[in-house]
Amino acid sequence: MQLKHNQNARGRIPYTLTLFLLYEWIIRVMNLSINTSIYGLFFMLILSYYVFGIFTLRERYSLKEFLISTSLNSATFFILLIFHKDFEIIFYFLIYIGLQNLIRYILGKLYKHNIRALILGDEIDERRVKKGIIDNLEYSYIGFVSDKNSNALGKIKDIEDIIKNYAITEIIYIKELEEQLIDEIFRLKLSGMKVLDSDIFLQNVEGKIDVDKISKKWVLESKGFDVLTSTLDKRLKRFMDIAMALVVFLIGLPFMTITYFLVKLDNPKKFFSNPAFFKQNRVGWRGEIFQIIKFRSMRIHNPNEHSKYASEKDDRITIIGKFIRKTRLDELPQIWNILNGDMSFVGPRPEWDELGRDYEKKINMYKLRYAVKPGLTGWAQVMYPYGASIDDAKKKLEYDIYYIKYQNIAMDIIILFKTVKVVLFGKGM
Repeated sequence: MQLKHNQNARGRIPYTLTLFLLYEWIIRVMNLSINTSIYGLFFMLILSYYVFGIFTLRERYSLKEFLISTSLNSATFFILLIFHKDFEIIFYFLIYIGLQNLIRYILGKLYKHNIRALILGDEIDERRVKKGIIDNLEYSYIGFVSDKNSNALGKIKDIEDIIKNYAITEIIYIKELEEQLIDEIFRLKLSGMKVLDSDIFLQNVEGKIDVDKISKKWVLESKGFDVLTSTLDKRLKRFMDIAMALVVFLIGLPFMTITYFLVKLDNPKKFFSNPAFFKQNRVGWRGEIFQIIKFRSMRIHNPNEHSKYASEKDDRITIIGKFIRKTRLDELPQIWNILNGDMSFVGPRPEWDELGRDYEKKINMYKLRYAVKPGLTGWAQVMYPYGASIDDAKKKLEYDIYYIKYQNIAMDIIILFKTVKVVLFGKGM
């Protein structure tokens, strides 16, 4: 099952800002020493909200969410107490918890179902659009208008009355019906109504682009894809890749050393000849082949005698391999690929060249993913679970194309946050 995307994202900005102002007020009222660590602690608290799944704005916490939230808040203020040794912090801790829940409740009320959506048109896509509306906390599904379906709220000629009677704030029209309804859509747009075609709406709420509906002409005519032309963005991304790779290398060096010996020890009798690393040709930027390096998680075997796809219960995976796959320790040597410029931290996952060349022939616009450097993690990895078929590769491509179209530094940071969540809870990727 794919992960949800864009759940009340707009409300998170004022929520975070309000909590920061509350936190700032507390540290200033208490005359705590203001330094980088103080603000870093708040950043870690917000990141923890996200990682533990309590950052989505709903009107109220479940008991589980409340307990997790209270535990995270307690840990934060306990750290403040240790360093500042002022028991008045406990009083402000209680104030913070009370106001945090009040702020969350108010914003949850304001942003929950505040977009009243109406679908214009009645086709197969209407069901998918309806699901997209219902699954998104910001939207409230009101119904649809159609000249052909008796279950509709009314006919297209009645749309003005329907908008008024149901207080509609946004209309989503089925893309396939655009030519038939162009005059009506145009008039609604000029009247000040927000209108979206179904393709754009689904992109926004699902975080992916339907590969069956795009072409080279679509790419040429579409907005976005700034990552392909912006030299400044490319240089900034490269700088961030190098900086992060060096930090991860320094932090991960002890873990890599231990992993190296554990992998070698899966065959103690051949310790010195037993390879710790796995190398494989992958398709990278502009379709060029490079060699990826990972810790070996499978026993040595002849790849021609086995499936090209590895499953979670694959009997080729060693005991150590299961552990390092689950914890993603097997991915750490790819830091070298990042430093070498073959990969980025964030981007489409590089595919094995044998599979990649096959996908190019069978999946529409597959080569579009080669427009950017492949990544250690990516939008498809955090939004869709592990795949082992051409159909899965196609679905992941839809997320990759969405990433390439809308990529920016902020999106990369979001993906890194999601990756932390994936590593901790084992979802997606």
